[in-house]
Amino acid sequence: MSDIQDISNLFLFRSVPERALRELCILAPPVRFPLGSTIFEQGAVSDVALLLVNGSLGVEVESGGERRSVGKVNPGEIVGETALFTRGGTRSATVRASEQSQCLLLNWDVLERGANNPAIVAVERHLLGTLARRIRRTNLEITALWKESTEAAPAASSSGGLVDKLKSLFGARQ
Repeated sequence: MSDIQDISNLFLFRSVPERALRELCILAPPVRFPLGSTIFEQGAVSDVALLLVNGSLGVEVESGGERRSVGKVNPGEIVGETALFTRGGTRSATVRASEQSQCLLLNWDVLERGANNPAIVAVERHLLGTLARRIRRTNLEITALWKESTEAAPAASSSGGLVDKLKSLFGARQ
């Protein structure tokens, strides 16, 4: 199967013309990662995001010498998206290929140069939806922890119980 066929199978490109997908592949050439390869390392400079075309990626956070799995990236999902908004930032997690994977590497220049390309517009819309879902999920988790903490022991919210739970939620060692 060709790169264009692989990419056209993603739901976000279902109505994108083939010529736009070809241009996308020129701007953001597909890259393959073998099983087990480290793609992003926590703490490294954040310069690109990935759109997973096929395969699977695992996301881990390290704190206090302990690694903890915090998620999985499936085809059609974006990871490392903060690199598109904060130049010179650092990675908040390590991303590894859970199986042989193919990704498009996205950076600010790709989005800028392809602004009139329907494939890039689809990526941008998908990116906004991804960010909104992640913010909503984080807010729900924080709200649930806050409610749990204040209902269980009102004094715990002021004595560090909630702080410890929030640190756990975001991968910090307690």
